[in-house]
Amino acid sequence: MKNNLFIFLHSHLPFSLNKGRWPFGEEWLFEIALSTYLPLLKIFLKLKDENVNFHLNLDLTPVLIDQLKSEYFKEKFLEYIEIKEKKGLSDYEKYQDDNNIKFLANHYIEELSNLKNLFIKINFDIVDAFNELQKEDYLEIATSAITHAYLPLLKYDESRELQIKNGVIVHKNYINKDPNIIWLPECAYKPGIEKILKDEKINFFILNYQSLIEEDKEIFRYGKREMKFDLKDKYSTLFLYKTDEGPYVLLRNPETSEKVWSRDYGYPGDGDYREFHKKSENSGFQYWRITDKNISLGDKDYYNFERANEKAKIHALDFKNNLEKIFIDFNQNYNLEGIIVCAYDTELFGHWWYEGIQFMKELLKLSSDSEIYKTTITKNLIEEVPIKRGKFSESSWGLGGFHYTWFNSETMWMWEKIHEIEDIFMKIGNIDKDKLNALLKEKFLLESSDFPFLVTTSTAKDYAINRFNEHYNKFKMLFEEKISVDEINRDDFVFNNVNLRRF
Repeated sequence: MKNNLFIFLHSHLPFSLNKGRWPFGEEWLFEIALSTYLPLLKIFLKLKDENVNFHLNLDLTPVLIDQLKSEYFKEKFLEYIEIKEKKGLSDYEKYQDDNNIKFLANHYIEELSNLKNLFIKINFDIVDAFNELQKEDYLEIATSAITHAYLPLLKYDESRELQIKNGVIVHKNYINKDPNIIWLPECAYKPGIEKILKDEKINFFILNYQSLIEEDKEIFRYGKREMKFDLKDKYSTLFLYKTDEGPYVLLRNPETSEKVWSRDYGYPGDGDYREFHKKSENSGFQYWRITDKNISLGDKDYYNFERANEKAKIHALDFKNNLEKIFIDFNQNYNLEGIIVCAYDTELFGHWWYEGIQFMKELLKLSSDSEIYKTTITKNLIEEVPIKRGKFSESSWGLGGFHYTWFNSETMWMWEKIHEIEDIFMKIGNIDKDKLNALLKEKFLLESSDFPFLVTTSTAKDYAINRFNEHYNKFKMLFEEKISVDEINRDDFVFNNVNLRRF
């Protein structure tokens, strides 16, 4: 039996359609769909056509699914691609005397054309295209909390339940399948959440490695027990953990995470890779490479597409070799087959790290030929991976492994307002179904973890504060009947086709 590589890509963007355009708003979603979702879909379909045996886990948050399925997105996204094409042609004509820019502009224009044709070919439905791959077991689509709330800091267990259970409703509405695995937003865990997962028959969730505070020495293989022995800390992430409530925990592997995630210490910071921050003022195309992380943007060299692609292949091979080394060491020491969980934000691949798409394609191809491990989804995990019982602390994948990134001196006021709305909602009795749906919607949108994150990081601080206050005020006004349900649904048209529930 082979070891298991569990690749998990977490895909999320908050509701942003018709909520500003540039630099903050709906173009966030258009950019990610163009630079990440479609390119990933393209390589998955290519690998399938090449009969590569690959498996990958993909989380599409409910709020993201609903946006991608909307007619508004499909129409505006196509317009966005066509505008990018025109601006690219303008660059091509402007830089006729610069062969480097001219070559790259032509490459990007062809790339845009191919991705636009793919979008048309899949009938403008990215979610359905991924779902078709799920039906053939290439992918497994995971769910999440409905608007990606930071669950541990919500005041009531009922609020966590509402977020998760309504997330499952949205997931099933569009995916037509019960989810078997969930991504807890920000990898944030509070003991007791697994009870809600058990109610929803969700069998797996992922936590950051430092959340493990206690592990049994007794190991279970499917149908039998193994001998007891002490494990070194670095191997703890190669097990599956059963919680007291029943759902299983997969732990992110820190070594493999650093290699892919870190721009300072990992592959994405290589000098041959494309520089994210230097862009054409006209088209937004990126014509330069990182060159050296310590030099100014003005000193960057031109990007070489072929050299970067070759470097991505080298890094994919290095990653595969490192995986095999970890697995072989584990196998030889403990006579067990393990699991390595590689969980990343999907947007890293293509958007932040342009060559990440090529890296993923090469890694999946190389992995299909490995004699040491295979890529996997949750199917058969319980039968194939050694299981221990474990206890886990309240934690996240944020700074310090706790809540600081979302709860600090700059964001405390936001949590006071979130808790105020929770208090009001808990006291609501029987009301009109449409009004309840609209109140739930505004409550959920207010609870998005993105708003405190953007305030803490100052990435889009003013935008986040304005959006947060917008949903806070809309909830209050609707509750006090100062605004109508129709006005809410017209402006915040997410989840209009879903029957949200209070449990």
